Amino acid sequence: MDEISRGNLEKQVPILSSDEFARVAEKTNLMMLGLKERDFCRSSFDKYVSPEISRKILDDAISPSGEILDVTILFADLRNFTGFAEKRSPRAVVEMINRYFTEMEGVISSHGGVVLQFIGDEIEAVFDASGTAGNHPDQAVAAALAMRAAMQRLNLERRERGDIEIQHGIGIHSGPVLAGNVGSSKRKSYSMLGDTVNLASRLQVLNKKLATDILVSGETRNRLDRSGLRLQPMGQHSVKGKVEPVVVYSVV
Repeated sequence: MDEISRGNLEKQVPILSSDEFARVAEKTNLMMLGLKERDFCRSSFDKYVSPEISRKILDDAISPSGEILDVTILFADLRNFTGFAEKRSPRAVVEMINRYFTEMEGVISSHGGVVLQFIGDEIEAVFDASGTAGNHPDQAVAAALAMRAAMQRLNLERRERGDIEIQHGIGIHSGPVLAGNVGSSKRKSYSMLGDTVNLASRLQVLNKKLATDILVSGETRNRLDRSGLRLQPMGQHSVKGKVEPVVVYSVV
């Protein structure tokens, strides 16, 4: 029991008799196997769902009808990925994109963000998923700038190996989302839905048209502290799903 309390689940209790103490020893060994299996499942689950979200799911802390949260959504997408993938082996493509995802996920987490999902070569992240941070727009923009620096480091490594450089575009928007479990009765995923998510995704795509790499919406811009931050107005633009044009700013 002392070993179990210290987290050591490897040491089995020897069964040296056939009385009630042997029965206790047998059940203790079975309990340790169950705890090891639980820990393995939890650690494996955390690799497919962020630890912050997996805790909510395992603790049954997600409302069946979802909840409205005020957050900042960030989308990042690799540029010209299809052409890149066509000229390389599947193994090389997976190694490259996993290296990119690992670097960017670390940056996002260090700035208080949570990666909701990887979609092909795209990252969807949320800031203030717990609903406790009031400065999530600043966190998201700081993460985007750090992602820009991380991309420069990755490209330096690629140049030294003789590989071509890679680029990405980032879109950021703040506002309300509906957060909850979405799916069928047999299979669900934790998602965030709403206009805030859609617009952040559209801004990420708009980078291609404007030849920029980080775009924020006017709503996010109005919430930023902006001390030491230079934003360049990029005008109003029509985006899919929005009746009125959207004011956007480039993070210089």
